[in-house]
Amino acid sequence: MKPLKLVMSAFGPYAEEEVIDFSLLEDKNIFLITGPTGAGKTTIFDGICYALYGRASGQEREGESFRSHFAEEGR
Repeated sequence: MKPLKLVMSAFGPYAEEEVIDFSLLEDKNIFLITGPTGAGKTTIFDGICYALYGRASGQEREGESFRSHFAEEGR
């Protein structure tokens, strides 16, 4: 399975809508998700797993705990 696009809004550290367009990688078979500690790398995998399975990628967290603390109320 190869992800094509991930759209997250008020998810983890991402308060606004964030779009990761994996289709820009075209025919690349391998890529890295890198960044400093706390940058939100694991949140990208959590977003994919939550979209597919309704739970995080190995962490014991529930749906409401994914809501960004930086997001506005009602979002």
